[in-house]
Amino acid sequence: MSNALEAASLIMVPSGYENGTLASVKPNDGTGDFTFSRGSNLSATRINEQGYIGKGYENLFTYSNDFSNAAWTKFQSSVTNGQSGYDGSNNAWLLTANASSNTILIQNKSSSSVVTLSVYAKANTADFMVLRLDRSVNTLAWINLTDGSVGNQAGTPISIDTESVGNGWYRCSITAADTIGAYIYICDANGSVNVTNGSSIYIQDAMLNQGLVAYPYIETTTAPVAGNILEDMPRLDWASGSPSLLLEPSRTNLLTHSEYYNGWTQSGTTLTTNTTETLSPEGLYNASKLVGNGTTGVINSGIAKTGSVVVSVYLKSVSGSVNVIFKDPYGVLANEVKSVTTEWQRFDFIGDNGASFAGFWIDDIPASGIYMWGAQLEQGLYPTSYIPTYGVSQTRLAESCVVNGATSSIGQTEGTMFLDFVYEDNGGGLYGSFVANATGFSDFVGWRVLDYNNAALQVLVRISGTYQVLDTALSVFSVGNRYKVAMKYSSGDIKVFVNNQEKYSSTATYTTPSVPLSKNTISGSTINAVDSLQQDTISKVNQSILFPTALSDEECIQLTTV
Repeated sequence: MSNALEAASLIMVPSGYENGTLASVKPNDGTGDFTFSRGSNLSATRINEQGYIGKGYENLFTYSNDFSNAAWTKFQSSVTNGQSGYDGSNNAWLLTANASSNTILIQNKSSSSVVTLSVYAKANTADFMVLRLDRSVNTLAWINLTDGSVGNQAGTPISIDTESVGNGWYRCSITAADTIGAYIYICDANGSVNVTNGSSIYIQDAMLNQGLVAYPYIETTTAPVAGNILEDMPRLDWASGSPSLLLEPSRTNLLTHSEYYNGWTQSGTTLTTNTTETLSPEGLYNASKLVGNGTTGVINSGIAKTGSVVVSVYLKSVSGSVNVIFKDPYGVLANEVKSVTTEWQRFDFIGDNGASFAGFWIDDIPASGIYMWGAQLEQGLYPTSYIPTYGVSQTRLAESCVVNGATSSIGQTEGTMFLDFVYEDNGGGLYGSFVANATGFSDFVGWRVLDYNNAALQVLVRISGTYQVLDTALSVFSVGNRYKVAMKYSSGDIKVFVNNQEKYSSTATYTTPSVPLSKNTISGSTINAVDSLQQDTISKVNQSILFPTALSDEECIQLTTV
């Protein structure tokens, strides 16, 4: 088998990647790298190496650490750069009061989302700072920079947080919704905006991001900058303990707030946002705690939709094992009892009630309490990965992954295709395919896993627009299981092996393609989009290999052994 692998012309193992590119192991000169595309959004998530849900985030400020720039209004204040910072640099700033009250540093940013303002700060001749987010009712928090304690509050902020980072520095943050501006005040005492003229504090690295917590700082200049999972970043998912490439269709989370539930309808419940009692599935203190009233408790977000609807949410009990009920308040779908334990689990409720589904609804919340995070309502037959929302619904665009023009790497009239993947819930198909013509894919060799009520495998050879081979067998795959599939093809000898067993064979002949096979596609699409890997499925790809020759049966069996 080692000799066969040495002969492979293309090997992809999910490991090296950057925005827009998934690197191949072989060839290593870049000609076999996959071009990856999802589109301009920050709605994709994955399970990261630490086992937490990782997602994209963005610093909405411009010139986030250049407070002298005109993006920052200095109202009765001035700034001086070159100060010793929290990170050992000289990139901090001195913010100095030029009046005896209301000395402010301002950047106006309008947002209908839940946002968090954060900045690193240290006391100098002034001891207090105020963080303020403008909204219909302005939200303010006084912070004592001598010890990081939070003082007075105004306008009921969602949360306030301070974190000591050493040498007298604190990262301070405030969270609110529907903002139109972010403010930093210098002041002398708790609850007051008065200050001694000429006094100052140190500040560095301001950030305004969507969400209930401050995310890791991202430097910006002329425009906001995103971090972590970028718009065209391949999602390497570590749910199984090793990385696999997660490919999904376009889906929309119709819930406008997936982590902030204060605006949801509640009955007989007490809600605590950003509880510090437990880390969320994201590994942060941004989960909510719900406590019932002793007999029943309800929380719901009533977004009505017709047709196939899936709701999902992460739940964890405060203590022991408790039951809650997922329900359709119209009574068309049967209620489902969910057993919630002290470990985070994602629960879903799937159905097509033929009428209008009345949204996300959890009943019988116990008096002992549950934790809740990451709610989602999407239209479809199965739940997809979590799509965070912060005030408006969000759409994760379909993902595509393809090697283009690698004619020196991809075989012509014969070869062997191999794909190692986990078969997930899907309503379309998962493809392992190689095409010669990117427009119309008139020359095509490949196989696909198909799921329209059952798991089927089709073997296809299409030359000059005509299918030469079309074999189908049903009930081969089971959801959640791992499969290794190899297809060896040459004219008169086509075989498919699944998990070390020969499943299909054909002696059909085909004519030589007019052009070399020049595109490698790992796809989860309908057949009409086979050349572009548009997604109608969830698939987790562990490895993709292309051989320029048809391997022996023995080599295919070794290659597909799980």
